Amino acid sequence: MLIGFIKHNRAISIVLLPIALICLWVYGFIHPIAPLTEHAAPLYKLLTAGIAQYPLLLTLISFLLVFCGAVLINHLVERNEIVATQTYLPALVYVVLMSLQPEMFSLHPIVIANLLMLFALNKLMQTYRKETAYAEAFDTGFLISIASLFYIPSGIFILLLWIGLLIIRPFIWREWIISLIGLILPWTFLVFYYFWNNTLDALKYEVFYYTNIAPRKSFSVFVFSYYEYLQMTLLMVAVFFSAGRFLKDLSKSTVQSRSNLLLMLYFLILGFASIFIAPSYSTIYLSFLAIPFSIFFSSFLLFAKKEWIAEILFLLLILSNFVNQFF
Repeated sequence: MLIGFIKHNRAISIVLLPIALICLWVYGFIHPIAPLTEHAAPLYKLLTAGIAQYPLLLTLISFLLVFCGAVLINHLVERNEIVATQTYLPALVYVVLMSLQPEMFSLHPIVIANLLMLFALNKLMQTYRKETAYAEAFDTGFLISIASLFYIPSGIFILLLWIGLLIIRPFIWREWIISLIGLILPWTFLVFYYFWNNTLDALKYEVFYYTNIAPRKSFSVFVFSYYEYLQMTLLMVAVFFSAGRFLKDLSKSTVQSRSNLLLMLYFLILGFASIFIAPSYSTIYLSFLAIPFSIFFSSFLLFAKKEWIAEILFLLLILSNFVNQFF
């Protein structure tokens, strides 16, 4: 079956990854759509300003970013001993999760923010057992700040940086100050740019009004089709099994692995909380959860005692992508 093949054929799996992504994104290449850039974050507007009229190009860029994110999450897992085996399954799960919402095909800002957050996580995890981690603390703060310039609610992961410093490292006040400088620096330049161009009010309007108190922001938008209900049911079953596996991993892992697992748990919590400061209450804005959940779910898939359950669940989740896109 698929999971068994990936588990025992690591060299071939790297070839399977782009093929799987192409198959999952067929709909996006056949029906490319232009992104919604109104009230978007500053850097996202700048990036899409010249290419928004080329939907197919945006789909291709989004495709490449998701693929890079998949490779990076696999590097993150292996380098930091989060999953106790070397496999490309976390990358494949990430690809599947990032393909659940057709909006991702049009270079949604979360696609960019997720990639930057993976770089930030990699920097943060590298601080383990280092005597000093000034450069890593600055880089992590800087990357989170840049992510927030593409997608404003990414700023909630400022808390993850400080939680990570508490979990992974002893308290060194210089690292906290340096991380804060990294966080503030990109926004300082942005605010100065808007001030220089006498458009500071516009920045306040975009950042606060259309995130925290956006008009018509209501939970009533959570109306799903039959196929979406099916997909959500599969995800909830996957969450149930992954939670049990997470508790086992947490009790048996090394100190480094345990710290990183806890960090991913806080990422999951903050990713869920980010929807409350998103432009609207929509499942698309829960795509931050693809990063931690791809790790937790892949661990369950790899070590499930009843392998047939894992195989069927993963296969159904993949099939739900095609059903949701085409029907």
